[in-house]
Amino acid sequence: IPVCAVIGIAFSLVQWVLVSKVKLSPGRESVNNGSGAKNGYSDYLIEEEEGLNDHCVVLKCAEIQSAISEGATSFLFTEYQYVGIFMVAFAILIFLFLGSVEGFSSKSQPCTYDKSKICKPALATAAFSTISFLLGAITSVVSGFLGMKIATYANARTTLEARKGVGKAFITAFRSGAVMGFLLAANGLLVLYIAINLFKLYYGDDWSGLFEAITGYGLGGSSMALFGRVGGGIYTKAADVGADLVGKVERNIPEDDPRNPAVIADNVGDNVGDIAGMGSDLFGSYAESSCAALVVASISSFGIN
Repeated sequence: IPVCAVIGIAFSLVQWVLVSKVKLSPGRESVNNGSGAKNGYSDYLIEEEEGLNDHCVVLKCAEIQSAISEGATSFLFTEYQYVGIFMVAFAILIFLFLGSVEGFSSKSQPCTYDKSKICKPALATAAFSTISFLLGAITSVVSGFLGMKIATYANARTTLEARKGVGKAFITAFRSGAVMGFLLAANGLLVLYIAINLFKLYYGDDWSGLFEAITGYGLGGSSMALFGRVGGGIYTKAADVGADLVGKVERNIPEDDPRNPAVIADNVGDNVGDIAGMGSDLFGSYAESSCAALVVASISSFGIN
């Protein structure tokens, strides 16, 4: 299992290296061509139409990407501050509700599935469930943040590659998507594997208690995904509608024109809602399905043993 996770992480890093080979700075030839005049004229539109103004195009792409990346990062940090408060409060509730099952008793109790066996106390399950919940939430936050950073890193590079053809742009976009996909799945698998093995040091052969405690991992991932999708989605739509209405109706600026600041906000919203939210959502679904399979396996194994 850890070998599979390491292979996934290594594969995503290879894809990231391939994407990073697309340079976001003008080459020497572009600079020379952009600074030189043709037939005594140095008109911007003529240069751009004839493909001589690559220098300005690349610089503009880098400038817009920097603005989007800065906005997306600041949005996520602000969002995570508020979500962090909720997560702490929710973790306390989980501990109180699960721990109160046996009146916060710290003594081992007979197992529900077999009274002849002794299982760990509910207080321990409450503590470990809370830890796994916070672990899932943190992993989900990291997943969303990494997804957003990779997306903002690849956006301008995909745009520049699109000037060379659809194929090159598709490969760049596909590789950057593969970075997020493989990285999230591999991270989720690795963290879950480590958590189970650490919890097993305490639980021993009590598989039912162990996997009951580990289910908090999926819940933490899903809770973060909810905020990422909803918060980012609202921000995206608000900025999108604002940009279209104010730009087109009041100022007659074309749609998605970088002169309109709300367009940058719209692109920020796309990155934090559709990509960071999608990253957390992907991790949440993956963690939940894994935890559900573990619970089913733990219950069905008792008859065999």
